[in-house]
Amino acid sequence: MISRQDVQRLLHRPDGGPPILSVFLDMSVNSENKRTYDVFLNQRRAQYVELRSDRENHHREALGAAFERVQNWIDESFDEANKGVAIYTEIGGDWLEGIQFPIPVRNRTAIAPWPVIGPLAQVVETHRRHGVIVVDREHLTMLAIYLGTPLIRHEVETQPYPAPHDVQAGGYSAKDYQKRKAEEVRHFFKEFALEVAEFDRRYTTDDLVLLGTEDNTSRFMEFLPAELQAKVVHVGPAPVVAGNAEILERVAPIFQEQVEREVAGAVGVLRDRIANGHLAVAGVSGTLQQLQEGKLDTLVVSRDLEHEGARCLRCGFYLARFDSACPYCGGQLEVGVDVAEAMVRMAEEQEISVAFADPESVVDIGGVGGLLKF
Repeated sequence: MISRQDVQRLLHRPDGGPPILSVFLDMSVNSENKRTYDVFLNQRRAQYVELRSDRENHHREALGAAFERVQNWIDESFDEANKGVAIYTEIGGDWLEGIQFPIPVRNRTAIAPWPVIGPLAQVVETHRRHGVIVVDREHLTMLAIYLGTPLIRHEVETQPYPAPHDVQAGGYSAKDYQKRKAEEVRHFFKEFALEVAEFDRRYTTDDLVLLGTEDNTSRFMEFLPAELQAKVVHVGPAPVVAGNAEILERVAPIFQEQVEREVAGAVGVLRDRIANGHLAVAGVSGTLQQLQEGKLDTLVVSRDLEHEGARCLRCGFYLARFDSACPYCGGQLEVGVDVAEAMVRMAEEQEISVAFADPESVVDIGGVGGLLKF
Protein backbone atom coordinates (compact mmCIF):
# COMPACT_ATOMS: atom_id res chain seq x y z
CA MET A 1 0.00 0.00 0.00
CA ILE A 2 1.43 3.36 -1.02
CA SER A 3 2.35 5.84 1.69
CA ARG A 4 3.96 9.25 2.11
CA GLN A 5 7.17 7.42 3.03
CA ASP A 6 7.24 5.88 -0.47
CA VAL A 7 7.04 9.34 -2.03
CA GLN A 8 9.82 10.65 0.20
CA ARG A 9 12.03 7.63 -0.44
CA LEU A 10 11.72 7.98 -4.23
CA LEU A 11 12.10 11.74 -3.97
CA HIS A 12 15.46 11.39 -2.22
CA ARG A 13 16.87 8.58 -4.36
CA PRO A 14 20.47 9.55 -5.15
CA ASP A 15 21.03 11.27 -8.52
CA GLY A 16 23.80 10.55 -10.96
CA GLY A 17 22.88 7.05 -12.09
CA PRO A 18 21.23 5.94 -15.33
CA PRO A 19 18.04 7.76 -16.40
CA ILE A 20 14.78 6.43 -14.98
CA LEU A 21 11.76 5.21 -16.90
CA SER A 22 8.64 5.97 -14.82
CA VAL A 23 5.46 4.13 -15.85
CA PHE A 24 1.99 4.81 -14.42
CA LEU A 25 -0.84 2.51 -15.48
CA ASP A 26 -4.59 2.40 -14.98
CA MET A 27 -5.14 -1.28 -14.18
CA SER A 28 -8.90 -1.09 -13.60
CA VAL A 29 -11.22 -3.21 -15.73
CA ASN A 30 -13.68 -1.81 -18.28
CA SER A 31 -17.33 -2.68 -18.86
CA GLU A 32 -16.22 -5.92 -20.50
CA ASN A 33 -14.19 -6.87 -17.42
CA LYS A 34 -10.91 -6.39 -19.30
CA ARG A 35 -7.79 -4.34 -18.58
CA THR A 36 -6.56 -2.16 -21.42
CA TYR A 37 -3.24 -0.95 -20.01
CA ASP A 38 -1.34 -3.11 -22.53
CA VAL A 39 -2.70 -1.05 -25.44
CA PHE A 40 -1.24 2.12 -23.95
CA LEU A 41 2.02 0.41 -23.02
CA ASN A 42 2.50 -0.96 -26.54
CA GLN A 43 1.78 2.46 -28.05
CA ARG A 44 4.33 4.16 -25.81
CA ARG A 45 6.93 1.49 -26.51
CA ALA A 46 6.47 2.01 -30.25
CA GLN A 47 6.75 5.79 -29.92
CA TYR A 48 9.97 5.58 -27.93
CA VAL A 49 11.50 3.15 -30.44
CA GLU A 50 11.11 5.87 -33.08
CA LEU A 51 13.51 8.12 -31.14
CA ARG A 52 16.97 8.51 -32.63
CA SER A 53 19.22 5.81 -31.22
CA ASP A 54 22.07 8.24 -30.69
CA ARG A 55 20.00 10.68 -28.64
CA GLU A 56 21.55 11.05 -25.20
CA ASN A 57 20.00 8.76 -22.57
CA HIS A 58 17.47 7.34 -25.05
CA HIS A 59 19.23 4.40 -26.63
CA ARG A 60 16.85 1.91 -28.22
CA GLU A 61 18.24 -1.33 -26.85
CA ALA A 62 18.46 -0.21 -23.22
CA LEU A 63 15.00 1.34 -23.38
CA GLY A 64 13.54 -1.83 -24.85
CA ALA A 65 15.05 -3.82 -21.99
CA ALA A 66 13.53 -1.39 -19.51
CA PHE A 67 10.06 -1.86 -21.02
CA GLU A 68 10.56 -5.62 -20.86
CA ARG A 69 11.35 -5.41 -17.14
CA VAL A 70 8.17 -3.38 -16.64
CA GLN A 71 6.11 -6.04 -18.41
CA ASN A 72 7.76 -8.83 -16.43
CA TRP A 73 6.92 -7.05 -13.17
CA ILE A 74 3.27 -6.80 -14.19
CA ASP A 75 3.16 -10.48 -15.18
CA GLU A 76 4.82 -11.69 -11.98
CA SER A 77 3.96 -9.21 -9.23
CA PHE A 78 0.71 -7.37 -10.00
CA ASP A 79 -2.16 -8.18 -7.63
CA GLU A 80 -5.40 -8.11 -9.61
CA ALA A 81 -7.23 -6.68 -6.61
CA ASN A 82 -5.47 -3.36 -7.31
CA LYS A 83 -6.36 -0.71 -9.89
CA GLY A 84 -3.21 1.34 -10.29
CA VAL A 85 0.56 0.83 -10.49
CA ALA A 86 3.70 2.92 -10.64
CA ILE A 87 6.79 1.13 -11.95
CA TYR A 88 10.28 2.59 -12.00
CA THR A 89 13.33 1.13 -13.70
CA GLU A 90 16.72 2.29 -14.86
CA ILE A 91 17.49 2.62 -18.56
CA GLY A 92 20.78 0.82 -18.90
CA GLY A 93 20.75 -0.40 -15.30
CA ASP A 94 19.10 -3.09 -13.21
CA TRP A 95 17.14 -1.20 -10.56
CA LEU A 96 13.37 -1.68 -10.63
CA GLU A 97 10.62 -0.90 -8.14
CA GLY A 98 6.89 -1.34 -8.47
CA ILE A 99 4.18 0.14 -6.25
CA GLN A 100 0.53 -0.88 -6.56
CA PHE A 101 -2.59 0.52 -4.96
CA PRO A 102 -6.38 0.05 -5.06
CA ILE A 103 -7.24 3.20 -7.05
CA PRO A 104 -6.56 3.97 -10.73
CA VAL A 105 -4.06 6.51 -12.03
CA ARG A 106 -3.79 8.17 -15.42
CA ASN A 107 -1.70 6.23 -17.95
CA ARG A 108 1.63 7.95 -18.38
CA THR A 109 5.31 7.29 -19.05
CA ALA A 110 8.26 9.61 -18.48
CA ILE A 111 12.03 9.50 -18.78
CA ALA A 112 13.97 11.68 -16.34
CA PRO A 113 17.16 11.67 -14.25
CA TRP A 114 15.02 10.70 -11.24
CA PRO A 115 11.76 8.82 -10.52
CA VAL A 116 8.73 10.96 -11.37
CA ILE A 117 6.65 11.32 -8.20
CA GLY A 118 3.83 13.70 -9.24
CA PRO A 119 1.16 11.01 -9.79
CA LEU A 120 2.07 9.27 -6.52
CA ALA A 121 1.99 12.55 -4.61
CA GLN A 122 -1.47 13.18 -6.06
CA VAL A 123 -2.68 9.83 -4.69
CA VAL A 124 -1.18 10.45 -1.25
CA GLU A 125 -2.27 14.09 -0.91
CA THR A 126 -5.88 13.41 -1.88
CA HIS A 127 -6.46 10.36 0.32
CA ARG A 128 -6.41 10.51 4.09
CA ARG A 129 -6.15 7.67 6.58
CA HIS A 130 -9.64 7.51 8.07
CA GLY A 131 -10.92 5.91 11.25
CA VAL A 132 -14.53 4.75 11.29
CA ILE A 133 -16.18 4.10 14.66
CA VAL A 134 -19.51 2.25 14.87
CA VAL A 135 -20.95 2.15 18.37
CA ASP A 136 -24.01 1.06 20.33
CA ARG A 137 -24.44 0.43 24.05
CA GLU A 138 -22.83 -3.01 24.01
CA HIS A 139 -20.70 -3.16 20.85
CA LEU A 140 -17.87 -1.19 19.28
CA THR A 141 -16.48 -1.66 15.77
CA MET A 142 -13.44 0.28 14.54
CA LEU A 143 -12.06 0.36 10.99
CA ALA A 144 -8.91 2.01 9.64
CA ILE A 145 -9.54 2.90 5.99
CA TYR A 146 -7.04 4.13 3.42
CA LEU A 147 -7.51 4.46 -0.36
CA GLY A 148 -11.03 3.09 0.03
CA THR A 149 -9.72 -0.13 1.57
CA PRO A 150 -10.10 -1.38 5.18
CA LEU A 151 -6.64 -1.89 6.63
CA ILE A 152 -7.86 -3.31 9.93
CA ARG A 153 -11.17 -4.08 11.66
CA HIS A 154 -11.27 -4.33 15.45
CA GLU A 155 -14.37 -5.26 17.43
CA VAL A 156 -15.13 -4.95 21.14
CA GLU A 157 -18.16 -6.63 22.69
CA THR A 158 -19.21 -6.29 26.29
CA GLN A 159 -21.02 -8.72 28.54
CA PRO A 160 -24.17 -6.87 29.67
CA TYR A 161 -25.74 -7.30 33.07
CA PRO A 162 -28.59 -9.82 33.26
CA ALA A 163 -32.08 -8.78 32.15
CA PRO A 164 -34.90 -8.56 34.78
CA HIS A 165 -36.22 -12.06 34.13
CA ASP A 166 -32.76 -13.46 34.90
CA VAL A 167 -32.58 -11.75 38.30
CA GLN A 168 -33.56 -13.96 41.20
CA ALA A 169 -36.27 -13.05 43.69
CA GLY A 170 -35.32 -10.10 45.81
CA GLY A 171 -33.38 -8.57 42.88
CA TYR A 172 -33.64 -5.10 41.37
CA SER A 173 -36.79 -3.04 41.13
CA ALA A 174 -37.59 -1.52 37.73
CA LYS A 175 -36.23 1.81 38.92
CA ASP A 176 -33.06 0.25 40.26
CA TYR A 177 -32.65 -1.75 37.07
CA GLN A 178 -32.88 1.34 34.87
CA LYS A 179 -30.34 3.09 37.06
CA ARG A 180 -28.01 0.12 36.87
CA LYS A 181 -28.37 -0.06 33.07
CA ALA A 182 -27.50 3.64 32.81
CA GLU A 183 -24.40 3.02 34.92
CA GLU A 184 -23.58 0.05 32.72
CA VAL A 185 -23.75 2.17 29.56
CA ARG A 186 -21.53 4.83 31.10
CA HIS A 187 -19.01 2.17 32.07
CA PHE A 188 -19.05 0.61 28.60
CA PHE A 189 -18.73 3.99 26.87
CA LYS A 190 -15.74 4.87 29.05
CA GLU A 191 -14.10 1.58 28.09
CA PHE A 192 -15.00 2.11 24.43
CA ALA A 193 -13.47 5.60 24.51
CA LEU A 194 -10.19 4.12 25.78
CA GLU A 195 -10.32 1.55 22.96
CA VAL A 196 -10.85 4.30 20.37
CA ALA A 197 -7.94 6.32 21.77
CA GLU A 198 -5.62 3.31 21.52
CA PHE A 199 -6.90 2.50 18.02
CA ASP A 200 -6.29 6.07 16.89
CA ARG A 201 -2.79 6.08 18.40
CA ARG A 202 -1.86 2.76 16.84
CA TYR A 203 -3.14 3.46 13.33
CA THR A 204 -2.48 7.24 13.23
CA THR A 205 -5.77 8.24 11.64
CA ASP A 206 -6.15 11.70 10.11
CA ASP A 207 -9.82 11.97 11.04
CA LEU A 208 -12.72 9.99 12.49
CA VAL A 209 -16.26 9.18 11.39
CA LEU A 210 -18.69 8.20 14.14
CA LEU A 211 -21.68 6.01 13.22
CA GLY A 212 -24.63 4.69 15.22
CA THR A 213 -28.02 5.87 16.44
CA GLU A 214 -28.35 9.57 17.20
CA ASP A 215 -28.72 8.87 20.93
CA ASN A 216 -25.70 6.55 21.11
CA THR A 217 -23.37 8.73 19.06
CA SER A 218 -24.26 11.93 20.93
CA ARG A 219 -23.76 10.25 24.32
CA PHE A 220 -20.59 8.45 23.28
CA MET A 221 -19.06 11.67 21.93
CA GLU A 222 -19.08 13.05 25.48
CA PHE A 223 -16.72 10.28 26.61
CA LEU A 224 -14.12 10.89 23.90
CA PRO A 225 -11.09 13.03 24.82
CA ALA A 226 -11.19 16.55 23.41
CA GLU A 227 -8.46 15.80 20.86
CA LEU A 228 -10.48 12.89 19.45
CA GLN A 229 -13.71 14.91 19.42
CA ALA A 230 -11.87 17.48 17.29
CA LYS A 231 -10.96 14.74 14.77
CA VAL A 232 -14.60 13.69 14.20
CA VAL A 233 -15.58 15.03 10.77
CA HIS A 234 -18.96 13.29 10.41
CA VAL A 235 -21.59 11.67 12.61
CA GLY A 236 -24.29 9.51 11.02
CA PRO A 237 -26.42 6.36 11.29
CA ALA A 238 -25.29 2.76 10.79
CA PRO A 239 -26.03 -0.61 12.38
CA VAL A 240 -23.19 -1.83 14.58
CA VAL A 241 -23.37 -5.26 12.91
CA ALA A 242 -22.68 -3.80 9.46
CA GLY A 243 -20.02 -5.54 7.41
CA ASN A 244 -17.05 -3.79 5.82
CA ALA A 245 -18.76 -3.43 2.43
CA GLU A 246 -21.81 -1.73 3.93
CA ILE A 247 -19.69 0.62 6.03
CA LEU A 248 -17.53 1.54 3.03
CA GLU A 249 -20.64 2.27 0.98
CA ARG A 250 -21.86 4.65 3.67
CA VAL A 251 -18.60 6.52 4.20
CA ALA A 252 -17.17 6.69 0.64
CA PRO A 253 -19.33 9.71 -0.33
CA ILE A 254 -18.34 11.42 2.94
CA PHE A 255 -14.65 11.04 2.18
CA GLN A 256 -15.07 12.21 -1.41
CA GLU A 257 -17.05 15.26 -0.32
CA GLN A 258 -14.40 16.03 2.28
CA VAL A 259 -11.62 16.05 -0.36
CA GLU A 260 -13.64 18.20 -2.75
CA ARG A 261 -14.53 20.64 0.02
CA GLU A 262 -10.92 21.03 1.16
CA VAL A 263 -9.57 21.52 -2.36
CA ALA A 264 -12.36 23.97 -3.21
CA GLY A 265 -11.52 25.85 -0.02
CA ALA A 266 -7.85 26.12 -0.96
CA VAL A 267 -8.77 27.32 -4.47
CA GLY A 268 -11.22 29.84 -2.99
CA VAL A 269 -8.65 31.26 -0.60
CA LEU A 270 -6.12 31.47 -3.43
CA ARG A 271 -8.54 33.33 -5.68
CA ASP A 272 -9.51 35.73 -2.92
CA ARG A 273 -5.89 36.53 -2.12
CA ILE A 274 -5.00 36.98 -5.78
CA ALA A 275 -7.92 39.37 -6.22
CA ASN A 276 -6.76 41.38 -3.22
CA GLY A 277 -3.05 41.16 -4.01
CA HIS A 278 -2.35 39.59 -0.64
CA LEU A 279 0.18 36.80 -0.01
CA ALA A 280 -0.57 34.81 -3.16
CA VAL A 281 1.01 33.98 -6.49
CA ALA A 282 -0.45 32.59 -9.72
CA GLY A 283 0.99 31.00 -12.85
CA VAL A 284 3.91 28.68 -13.46
CA SER A 285 6.68 31.30 -13.54
CA GLY A 286 5.74 33.11 -10.33
CA THR A 287 4.93 29.94 -8.41
CA LEU A 288 8.22 28.34 -9.43
CA GLN A 289 10.13 31.36 -8.19
CA GLN A 290 8.35 31.55 -4.84
CA LEU A 291 8.75 27.80 -4.29
CA GLN A 292 12.47 27.97 -4.95
CA GLU A 293 12.76 30.84 -2.49
CA GLY A 294 10.93 28.82 0.17
CA LYS A 295 8.06 31.29 0.50
CA LEU A 296 5.08 29.04 -0.22
CA ASP A 297 2.75 27.74 2.49
CA THR A 298 0.37 25.86 0.15
CA LEU A 299 0.73 24.79 -3.48
CA VAL A 300 -2.48 24.63 -5.52
CA VAL A 301 -1.90 22.79 -8.79
CA SER A 302 -4.09 21.37 -11.54
CA ARG A 303 -4.35 17.60 -11.50
CA ASP A 304 -1.94 16.01 -13.98
CA LEU A 305 -0.48 19.38 -14.98
CA GLU A 306 2.45 19.18 -17.41
CA HIS A 307 4.56 22.17 -18.40
CA GLU A 308 7.91 22.12 -20.16
CA GLY A 309 10.51 24.57 -18.94
CA ALA A 310 14.23 24.63 -18.29
CA ARG A 311 16.75 23.98 -15.54
CA CYS A 312 20.11 25.66 -15.09
CA LEU A 313 22.92 23.10 -15.10
CA ARG A 314 25.07 25.40 -12.96
CA CYS A 315 22.83 26.73 -10.16
CA GLY A 316 19.93 24.26 -10.52
CA PHE A 317 17.26 26.99 -10.80
CA TYR A 318 14.08 26.06 -12.69
CA LEU A 319 12.58 28.39 -15.28
CA ALA A 320 9.14 28.36 -16.86
CA ARG A 321 10.51 29.58 -20.21
CA PHE A 322 13.43 28.71 -22.45
CA ASP A 323 16.15 31.39 -22.50
CA SER A 324 19.61 31.40 -23.99
CA ALA A 325 21.17 31.28 -20.54
CA CYS A 326 20.21 31.29 -16.88
CA PRO A 327 19.15 34.83 -15.89
CA TYR A 328 20.55 34.30 -12.39
CA CYS A 329 24.04 32.91 -13.02
CA GLY A 330 24.42 32.82 -16.80
CA GLY A 331 24.75 29.04 -16.79
CA GLN A 332 23.75 26.67 -19.56
CA LEU A 333 20.11 25.54 -19.57
CA GLU A 334 18.70 22.05 -19.90
CA VAL A 335 15.45 22.46 -21.84
CA GLY A 336 12.37 20.23 -22.06
CA VAL A 337 12.22 19.82 -18.28
CA ASP A 338 8.81 19.07 -16.71
CA VAL A 339 8.59 21.98 -14.29
CA ALA A 340 5.16 20.88 -13.06
CA GLU A 341 6.85 17.77 -11.68
CA ALA A 342 9.61 20.00 -10.30
CA MET A 343 7.06 22.09 -8.38
CA VAL A 344 5.49 19.03 -6.79
CA ARG A 345 8.94 17.69 -5.88
CA MET A 346 9.90 20.98 -4.22
CA ALA A 347 6.62 21.12 -2.32
CA GLU A 348 7.09 17.56 -1.03
CA GLU A 349 10.71 18.29 -0.09
CA GLN A 350 9.63 21.38 1.86
CA GLU A 351 6.71 19.40 3.38
CA ILE A 352 4.13 22.05 2.51
CA SER A 353 0.47 21.37 1.72
CA VAL A 354 -0.38 20.44 -1.87
CA ALA A 355 -3.95 20.74 -3.19
CA PHE A 356 -4.55 19.00 -6.53
CA ALA A 357 -7.43 20.90 -8.10
CA ASP A 358 -9.83 20.23 -10.95
CA PRO A 359 -8.14 21.65 -14.07
CA GLU A 360 -11.15 23.81 -14.98
CA SER A 361 -11.10 25.52 -11.57
CA VAL A 362 -7.57 26.91 -12.05
CA VAL A 363 -7.22 27.21 -15.82
CA ASP A 364 -7.60 31.01 -15.73
CA ILE A 365 -4.68 31.39 -13.30
CA GLY A 366 -2.31 29.28 -15.39
CA GLY A 367 -3.05 25.94 -13.79
CA VAL A 368 -1.06 26.58 -10.63
CA GLY A 369 -0.65 29.05 -7.79
CA GLY A 370 0.26 29.26 -4.17
CA LEU A 371 -0.46 30.81 -0.80
CA LEU A 372 2.57 32.63 0.58
CA LYS A 373 3.92 32.49 4.12
CA PHE A 374 4.94 36.12 4.12
